[in-house]
Amino acid sequence: MVVFIILFIILAILNIVYPSFGWYMRYGWMVRGESEPSEAYLIMSRIGGIVALIFLTIVLFSGAFTL
Repeated sequence: MVVFIILFIILAILNIVYPSFGWYMRYGWMVRGESEPSEAYLIMSRIGGIVALIFLTIVLFSGAFTL
């Protein structure tokens, strides 16, 4: 279980640093031509990544899931 938490922490950090990556993986391949995510999407994606990172760090260090 700890491995999954660490994996999700890595994904949260990726979402904070490069939020458009998630958009391209989810929607970008469906759009022809040049299309980019909106600023609102990027901001909300970063906020979601920060919230997830805080939550997962607390869960990891609280010992809620041990081997």
